[in-house]
Amino acid sequence: MVFDSKKIVYSSEDNWDELVSITFVNNDQYLSLNALTYENEIEIELNDQANYVSTDKNDFRYELTATALHVIIEKPIVEHNFPGVKFVVNYEAGEFEQLTRAINALIGK
Repeated sequence: MVFDSKKIVYSSEDNWDELVSITFVNNDQYLSLNALTYENEIEIELNDQANYVSTDKNDFRYELTATALHVIIEKPIVEHNFPGVKFVVNYEAGEFEQLTRAINALIGK
């Protein structure tokens, strides 16, 4: 799956000690990555709460480039109507540093 994001919405950095949310938006579509810092699970949602996959933070593999996030979910815990465990999110240039900080907070680094 390839998702072309036009905008990234982050949860407030002041709250990253409890909740991290990164939402990629393209018109009326979204891809959201969410994690509570005190739990070891990441939930990924696509366009609707019924389309999701969750994984242990240790099984969330990613590569971040200047304009793309490549994700592989090694071992999904739960998967429902989600189009695969490998996906790429293309995003606008200039988001790399903020996205790097957010992903590190998401996975607990």
